[in-house]
Amino acid sequence: MRFRTSQRPRGTLRPGDQRRLTGLIAGVGVVMLCFTIVRQPQFWHRLFPAPAAQTQAISVDATSNSRIRLNDAIAHSEGIRHDEFLSGAPISDEKAALDTVTVTANRLPLAIAESSDAPPLSVPRVPKDLLKTVKDDVIGVYASESQAYYATLKMATLIDRKKTNALPTGAFALFMDSPNGSRGMAWRVEGSLRRLATIKERPNPYGGGKFYDAWITTPDSGNQLLHVIATNADATLTKLLPPKSSQQQTSARTVIEFTRKTSPDVKFTGYFFKREGYASRQGVSLAPLLLAGTLHEVPARIVTSTRAEQLTPYLGWLTIAVCGTVALVWCSFLMSDAAHSRTRAHALTRLPACASFENVTAKTVGEALGDLEA
Repeated sequence: MRFRTSQRPRGTLRPGDQRRLTGLIAGVGVVMLCFTIVRQPQFWHRLFPAPAAQTQAISVDATSNSRIRLNDAIAHSEGIRHDEFLSGAPISDEKAALDTVTVTANRLPLAIAESSDAPPLSVPRVPKDLLKTVKDDVIGVYASESQAYYATLKMATLIDRKKTNALPTGAFALFMDSPNGSRGMAWRVEGSLRRLATIKERPNPYGGGKFYDAWITTPDSGNQLLHVIATNADATLTKLLPPKSSQQQTSARTVIEFTRKTSPDVKFTGYFFKREGYASRQGVSLAPLLLAGTLHEVPARIVTSTRAEQLTPYLGWLTIAVCGTVALVWCSFLMSDAAHSRTRAHALTRLPACASFENVTAKTVGEALGDLEA
C-alpha cells in the first residue's frame, strides 16, 4: 500500500531556511576575516597616516643619532679626551676640514665631583673617604658631617647637567635597610609633597644661600616620610610658599604643609646621604635624607585627543551593523517557527493526546435507575 502526500519528510529544511543559514555562516566568516585584517598595524597606518611633522622629526632624530655615533668614532680615532667633543658635522674631505672649526669645552674644575671609575657623561658617586664621618640614626647633621654635607649638595647641583635617565629609582626599603650600600649614590625619586620650607644656610666653602627643605611620601613608603634638601625648586613650587609678613621678617624659615588631596607630585635626582632621625608624634622616627639639586613638579596629565578617537566611530558603526544583522536573523527565525507551527508536519511531530481522568465520576446501574425513578 503506497500513500501519496505533498508534505516533506521530517528534518528537512525548506529552501528559504537553507539560504538564511548559508548567509549566516557566510556573514560570520566575513566578520572573522575583517577582524584578521584590522588587527594588523599596517591597515591603520594606511587609514590614518602619520603627520608630516612627526615623520620629519623622526628622520631628524635618526640623522642626529647617526652623526653622534660618527662623531664618537672620529673622536676615538683622533684621540679626543673624555672631557672634549667636536662641534659641527663630520668631516668628509680636506676642503671641508679646512672650513670646519672645532670647539673644545672643558668641564668645571671640581675635584670631588670627578671619580676615577666613573665613565664619561655619567653621574659620579660621592667619594667614600668623604662619607666616613657620616652617622646614621641621629637627629640633624653634626658638625663633623658638614664638609660631606655641603660637598654632596654641590655635587647634586651638577646632576641636572648630565644624563640622568639611566639612574636607578630609589626605594624606601633600600634606604632604610641598607644605608651603607646606597649612601653616596645618585637616585631618581618621585612622590607627593607633604611639606615645603625655605631655609637659609650660612656661607660655606662650597656656597650657601637659600635651600628648600621638603618632606615627601612615595608610593612604596606608605605613611612614612622622606627628607629632601634641594638647592633649587621650580617656580610653580616656590609660588606656593606664603609671603613673609611683618612679624616673620626676622625669621629665615617659611613653611607650607599639604594634605593628601592637595599635595602636588614632585620628582628629583639626588644623593642618599644618611638615615636621619626626626621628632614625630610617636616620639623619634627615622627617615632617609637625600640631597638634590632641583625639585621639579610633575605636571598633571592632560587628556588630549589621540588617534584612538578616530577609530571610535568606525567601531560604533560596525557594532550597530552586527547587532542589526543578529536582530534580523532572530526575527526571521521567529517568523519561520510561527509559520511551521501551523503546518501538518508540526502536528505530526507533537506527542499524542493523553486523556486525563480528573473530575470523572462513576455510578452503578442501580444508582442510575434510582436517579431516573426519582
